[in-house]
Amino acid sequence: MRIVLRQEFPLGRFHATPWRVNPFDDPHGEWPPSPWRLVRAVTARWYQWAREVEQAPDLAELERLQAALCKSTYTFHLPADARKGSPLRQYHPTEFGWRPAEKKKAGTRSYGTSLVQDNYWCVPPEAPVWWFIESDSWTLELVRVLEQCLARMGYFGRAETLTRIRVATPQETIPASNCTLVEKRTEGAVPVLIPLEHAMRIDIERTTDDPETVKRTVPLGAGVLYAVRPSRTVARERKRVPAHRPDCHLMQFALGWNVAPDFCAIVRLTSRFRGAVLHELLRLKTGDASTTWTRVGREVRESIADMIGKDANSKPLKGHRHTEFLAWCEDRQPTRLVVWRGLRAFDADEQEAILLAASRDISWAAAGSDVDEWKVRLVPLDRDVPAPPGFNGQASVVWESVTPYVPPRHHLRGGKEREGELMVEQISRELQRRGISVQVEVKSVGLPTWVSVHVPRREANKRAFIGDRRGQMIRLRFAAPVTGPVRLGHSSSFGLGLFRPVLEHSPASI
Repeated sequence: MRIVLRQEFPLGRFHATPWRVNPFDDPHGEWPPSPWRLVRAVTARWYQWAREVEQAPDLAELERLQAALCKSTYTFHLPADARKGSPLRQYHPTEFGWRPAEKKKAGTRSYGTSLVQDNYWCVPPEAPVWWFIESDSWTLELVRVLEQCLARMGYFGRAETLTRIRVATPQETIPASNCTLVEKRTEGAVPVLIPLEHAMRIDIERTTDDPETVKRTVPLGAGVLYAVRPSRTVARERKRVPAHRPDCHLMQFALGWNVAPDFCAIVRLTSRFRGAVLHELLRLKTGDASTTWTRVGREVRESIADMIGKDANSKPLKGHRHTEFLAWCEDRQPTRLVVWRGLRAFDADEQEAILLAASRDISWAAAGSDVDEWKVRLVPLDRDVPAPPGFNGQASVVWESVTPYVPPRHHLRGGKEREGELMVEQISRELQRRGISVQVEVKSVGLPTWVSVHVPRREANKRAFIGDRRGQMIRLRFAAPVTGPVRLGHSSSFGLGLFRPVLEHSPASI
């Protein structure tokens, strides 16, 4: 008769160490579960069942059950995703006494400790282990006794291994065996304890500290066969496929750090993030992680033009079509990084590239030996997080600086303001180019501050740029409400010159 058992491990782990094997020296772990362990576990549960029925135990019945288990052959179907877990080590209390042992030198009495290693196998809770047990010694009566014992089996192996085990029904879909026990060891096979045909009840019920077995690596009544495990599937990280958000013009990331980024280092942060986004986007477009913009073909260059801000001929895009990388600040401290594009929504590749770039820490330090020491972590914010003020379509008459405004042209020469290049004139001209023709009043707030600016490579190759540029916090009052976002001046696509709306009744308004 053939019996099929279905065994599950609801907590996803099978904790066990082979008989008298030092856990620190166990190279394989017990997998598959040994038939010897099953015989002993069924025996223990039979005694539990006998106590429940409150009648004298029929030891002859137990011995017939044990004989059927010992004379059976065993094969298994093991889950393909099972893996040997990393051992857990912890200290357990031992005997209570003086510490140290010499009483005269001791100051306290306490429990001793012993380092214990817990070996286990990770088993998917939804993937059962199937036992195939076959012998001519089985009868329907013994199968019913076995079912009663299995119904009372709450754990298997160590006590933390919760289990559910039962006899499978004919209606279930039972897979074919993929693990056999053989006498001769082959490459990759592991030892498994099995009961011998002539095993006695006294042998099955012995403990590891029994004088007859204390020095035996194989207990009396048991033997060793070798299990040929199924080949393991290759473990691969599941590719994260972010959801493509249609009509996505804005992506936000919260900034986390150990050391807060300097207010003057905003552009270094945003420009490095932009570089990481372009690297990921080129990799997605070409499949080559080492490629650069100069090495790809014209078609690829055109496909990423809106992200990089220039066409296939390296000419800057006109009409503010390009993507902008901005930093939102609270009390002069960057708290969010914002990726914004107004005319065309981000497509699936662009959204994925932005998220992939955000998965790595970004440095805000100046170039040098410590550039990798000062970094921020970017945490994606979902669409339920409101857009920053000015990006939500809110109109306002008064706008104030979030980040310093840097004039695109030098407005000072010899300490004096250049004619036609006053800040108010430069701001008015830029607003006109951006389609905002409303008359504006400009007021400086506080003292100027030095900030890093973005220098395109095409300009850096023409002339050397030394130092930062002087920025100024600004407050703008328009003759009529203006809809944002408002960002002006040098490096405005990299976080400088960003403004927020101010309510008319706010004390900050002018």
